[in-house]
Amino acid sequence: MDLLVAETAALSPALLTALRELWDAAFEEFDDTDAEHGLGGVHVIALEAGAPVSHASVVPRRILVGDRPFFTGYVENVATRPDRQGLGLGARVMTELGVHLRARYDLGMLATGSWGFYERLGWERWQGPSWVLADGVRVRSAEEDDALMALRFGSSVHIDLTADVTCEDRPGDAW
Repeated sequence: MDLLVAETAALSPALLTALRELWDAAFEEFDDTDAEHGLGGVHVIALEAGAPVSHASVVPRRILVGDRPFFTGYVENVATRPDRQGLGLGARVMTELGVHLRARYDLGMLATGSWGFYERLGWERWQGPSWVLADGVRVRSAEEDDALMALRFGSSVHIDLTADVTCEDRPGDAW
């Protein structure tokens, strides 16, 4: 197995098509907007015989913790082909992605229902209320409160996980 680390712009159309097939196989509900959320940043892709079997990407977002903005690496489209799950491939791509998070960003964030997987990698569950900034207005996003996780390091190492956390709105799921 090889690990490929690359910006979205460096991925070939064939690899992007193969990644979409991976995401469709790994997620029950996945649409074009979900796919787009994972583009525009750095990808870590586990390849077997040149085909992607596991993937994670990190894209730039501005996240407010309380009133303090953080240049945040937001993790998207973490997926492993169903027949290759449970072999440590997801942990391997996420561990490598963590290197890039720490080198480029002030904070890592993601939304998930698989807390245990990420907790083993140093991520922590967000305990405070979540919000979305839409057209200059903060709107409560209580349905996301239990899904959010943070990876604290550098200037974010001491942030309060019980503070309000706000993301800017985007098409599809804001978080």
